[in-house]
Amino acid sequence: MGATVSGPALPALLARGLAEIGVSLGVKAIQQLLAYAAEVARWRERVNITGFREPEQIIREGILRSLRLLPLLPKGDRISLADVGSGAGFPGIPLKVARPDLRVTLIEASRRRASFLLHSIRLLGLDGISCLRGRVEVLRDDPAILGSFDVVAARALAPLPEAIALLIPLLAPMGYLLLLQGKRKEPPSGAPPQTLLPIEFTTIPGTSLLPEDTVAVIKRLDVSRETYRASVRP
Repeated sequence: MGATVSGPALPALLARGLAEIGVSLGVKAIQQLLAYAAEVARWRERVNITGFREPEQIIREGILRSLRLLPLLPKGDRISLADVGSGAGFPGIPLKVARPDLRVTLIEASRRRASFLLHSIRLLGLDGISCLRGRVEVLRDDPAILGSFDVVAARALAPLPEAIALLIPLLAPMGYLLLLQGKRKEPPSGAPPQTLLPIEFTTIPGTSLLPEDTVAVIKRLDVSRETYRASVRP
């Protein structure tokens, strides 16, 4: 029998995790997250949509770790967010459930994973969220999305300098990248010059369920596209 998300243990795990990271959600949002976790586990049995194998890992490493980005998101209505290399939808779908006002675009190259993302959007009844299938190296030059996002989030996409160079063109002026780095103590070598692309490493404290995390926050200053591309050119 494959993994399932059912019974009282996982709702209790989610509730405990939310309390520990200081996130308060309504009943509907919690039900959506549990349904989403169940669907990730069900699809994971036959399609490689994520490396998370156990239902508890989906809750902890997928949903709760994604939601720890909430305090880093800007306030206001109609904030646009791109989740690049979305995979099974982390962090984009949990963030959308917790912040229904966000306009979220999930970018995923794999056909099967993109199919799962579209299925999950329909299953959860989410509005204001879409999925683009394709490689970000190609999509980022599409005039429809070039320079159009307030926030671009990614996890385990590429080494930091390469990820910055890849994703900066997606940002609107004064937008910023949120790049999950895991537990990192020192900035990596080869990062872009601080004068053009200031990098702030934000440490998120660990909890009883989650280890300490580091998020690289890179802000796009209000300068020309050419200047940015020059600043991140290898």
